[in-house]
Amino acid sequence: MDTAITRTTTIRRMTASPEPASLADALGRAVTYAVVTLPMFALWELAHAPLYTLWIDAGPAAAWQAALHCTLGDAVIAFACALAAPLLTRVSPWMRHVHRTDMVVVTLGLATTIAIEWISTQWLGRWTYRESMPVDPILGIGLSPLAQWIVVPLLALWILRRKGDPRRIG
Repeated sequence: MDTAITRTTTIRRMTASPEPASLADALGRAVTYAVVTLPMFALWELAHAPLYTLWIDAGPAAAWQAALHCTLGDAVIAFACALAAPLLTRVSPWMRHVHRTDMVVVTLGLATTIAIEWISTQWLGRWTYRESMPVDPILGIGLSPLAQWIVVPLLALWILRRKGDPRRIG
């Protein structure tokens, strides 16, 4: 009987993602992830700023301000996704593997971006794309923000895993 308990415990340790021991630990992991993503989001925002009409309509100063605003918003979204992912994976046992937790982080960020881009461009008209922005034909949202929320989170998670950071998300 002791062997069965030990074997079960060992299997759980091998297949489960490292769960935060406390709220402070979960917050620390989320902050670490957001800090790692921040410079990447900043570079991406500056690189794709010319794909928005704001760059032409309001000039480079307004575009820089918008890029800063969006970068900080991206960091907040990254923080929220990194905080939510371990909680969601706890609820669903099949998602407790490290790579599945990472998948949840990326999926949450991508879903948030799709919602924000669609609401802001199609419904509220808060910003518009220039003709040079490739657009998804179904949703009518820019492909650059979608690519951003695939590439940056995956790169950040890879960096955290490669460094062996004990505060990584999954």
